[in-house]
Amino acid sequence: MKRRLSYKMMVVLSAVVLASCNQEVIQDNSYGFLGISLSNDLSEEMVSKAESAADELVFAVDVLDASGRTVASRDDHRTVTAENPFRLQVGSYNVVARNGENLNAAFENPYYEGRTAESLRINANRTTSATITCTLANTIFSVEFPSDFSSFTDYEVAVTNGEGDKLVFSNDPQAGNPLEAGMDAKAYFAVTGSLTWELYLRNTDGGEYRATNTYTGVKARQHYHLKFELGDDETADGGFVIKISLDNSWDDTSHDIVLDFYKGNMPTISVADGFDAVSGEPVSVPVGNDASKVFEFAAVEGVKSLRISHDNPVLIEKGLPVYVELIGAPDVLLSSLDNSGIKVEEILAKSISSDAQGISVDMTRFIASLAVGSYDIAFTLIDSKGRYEVFDLVIEIISDVDAEAVAARTGWASFALLEGRYFDKTAPAGLTFQYKEAVASEWTEIDPSEMDINASAYRYSTIVFGLKPSTEYVFRAVSAEDKETKEISFSTVAAETIHNLDFDSWSDDDKYPNASGYDIWDSANSSGATVTTKPSSDAVSGYSARLESMKAMGMMAAGNIFTGQFAGLAGLGAKLDWGTPFTGRPLALRGYCKYAPKTIDMAKAPYTGMKGQIDQSQIVIFLTDWTGPFRINTSEKLFVDFDNDPGIIALGQRNTSATDQGFVKFTLPLVYRDADRIPSYLVIAAASSRYGDYFTGGVGSVLHIDEFELIYDPAELTEEEFNTVFSRVNPF
Repeated sequence: MKRRLSYKMMVVLSAVVLASCNQEVIQDNSYGFLGISLSNDLSEEMVSKAESAADELVFAVDVLDASGRTVASRDDHRTVTAENPFRLQVGSYNVVARNGENLNAAFENPYYEGRTAESLRINANRTTSATITCTLANTIFSVEFPSDFSSFTDYEVAVTNGEGDKLVFSNDPQAGNPLEAGMDAKAYFAVTGSLTWELYLRNTDGGEYRATNTYTGVKARQHYHLKFELGDDETADGGFVIKISLDNSWDDTSHDIVLDFYKGNMPTISVADGFDAVSGEPVSVPVGNDASKVFEFAAVEGVKSLRISHDNPVLIEKGLPVYVELIGAPDVLLSSLDNSGIKVEEILAKSISSDAQGISVDMTRFIASLAVGSYDIAFTLIDSKGRYEVFDLVIEIISDVDAEAVAARTGWASFALLEGRYFDKTAPAGLTFQYKEAVASEWTEIDPSEMDINASAYRYSTIVFGLKPSTEYVFRAVSAEDKETKEISFSTVAAETIHNLDFDSWSDDDKYPNASGYDIWDSANSSGATVTTKPSSDAVSGYSARLESMKAMGMMAAGNIFTGQFAGLAGLGAKLDWGTPFTGRPLALRGYCKYAPKTIDMAKAPYTGMKGQIDQSQIVIFLTDWTGPFRINTSEKLFVDFDNDPGIIALGQRNTSATDQGFVKFTLPLVYRDADRIPSYLVIAAASSRYGDYFTGGVGSVLHIDEFELIYDPAELTEEEFNTVFSRVNPF
């Protein structure tokens, strides 16, 4: 006797006037209250889900506002009591009660749900009532086999609702696999309108048998049972009342299926001569190959269904839907397939119908149109007795050359990453690239030893250096035996610079290194007294900038220079707009400097402890994607946070207390924090006292800087310097 689950519940949700202890709250007429009480009614013929009245179902309850937003919820309806109600603003609400996980497919996982049929109005100090009936939201599926099935070593039934995972009933389920269970299990599916089952049997002689069927019109609370056989009220006074009852009535649908093992009539799928495809095994086809590729489908008992399916977006673009049923297909679909290169023809019948005993599908033109890549296409043939055969076509479209160029990734002024792929199981000898300027006639071939081979992906790549900025190039893949004709173009970006990096052009009063018409450099010292020109005898070439730390108005003022604008005085300090517009991506700053430090004799918090130490100079460069210059205010101690400013893309600093006898050449790598963002501003700043912004330094410290330049070519850096530039990111 089958046991039916019919566990009735009454859950009372009440908007009540609370006891005197809550009178102060109740006086707020913009709120009402929602409480719950529960009683269980088990009649003589009813059995709970846990088959014990003691193991009652626990419902989660959600209260939704008019927009569908959850405004209150409890995981356990029993926690909502008269002493602990929901407190809700006056308004309209819906209530949802649920039990279990709402999964697409799972064994032994019923999901119950119910909700108010219409919105409920919560009014201050007034009551409303409604009833929710929670019902099973799933469809149930179960199977039954004869008790004596010893002639079969393996048998299983796979079931799906067309979405997500298949659930498998197996005579030997895999331990720990939630998608497999024994034959006595029940499977619960979200309702999609259909259920498809597939039967697989293997007998003791190694023979295999398959059958399948699809049920449509599937609804919640329906129980599909496949049997395989061998042979041919409680309420709260004055409250907001919601009664939740569990209605577990369902339609039991039993399907008796007689297994027919007459092998002579099994459906078959084969390929015509000239196409060596085997189901489930990859077959390689050169791109554009137009040799015959015909599939033949035969079913002596009559073809019930012939399906083509896949999940490849490229095939969709080529005109093959993800699922095609050819039996009964309209002419417009067959015409569309023919236009895409798939021709469907009858062999033994006049029309494509269930009377057909044989159908051919010619894929020649369709496969010939595919680009290089891997494609999986499944053909499923089902005969009138529900028996089926599957052919899984795994086709690899390969190039008719050894290798081909795939892409170039750049964004830099003088180097790029070239990528390609090859098509044999092993990389061909001499695998490399050739490249040239787009307008040039001669190719440059890269040493094959420079290639980075990814054998598992049949890919290879290399970084090519020494390219010209703002130049279009082309490259192609080559091997020792083959030179590809396809070329891929790419362009390097500009090696942008700024005016007067050599400090040879100065304003008419010799206070700032800006020639007429330019306004790039400035100083925090508005008078310019600490930034002066020097004769060529104290410069590497032409003139240099001389920065000296001085005492001014009783405070230490560091000699300094920066790209940007002096924006005015701020008390005893200054306001500075750091940054000049700039979109280049240099790798380093190179230049010359000469430093003569003094002992720190003036200091302000937080650097008072540095008195007596040797002063330090500072040279800093960084790129940002700020939307405007950064406003520094030395009086308010508002400075750029080099470590944490999110706008900084790359940064380099040189801080030293060393005394130089003459000009010293330096290279300052820019350490990139992001390889994709494009800069909008460049800041270069130098100071004779590193902590001059904090009025700390040694009076008389002097820093000379000269002949700055931005470096874009990795060939101008040492390997260590180049690795420093990209120590935090991959340049591609």
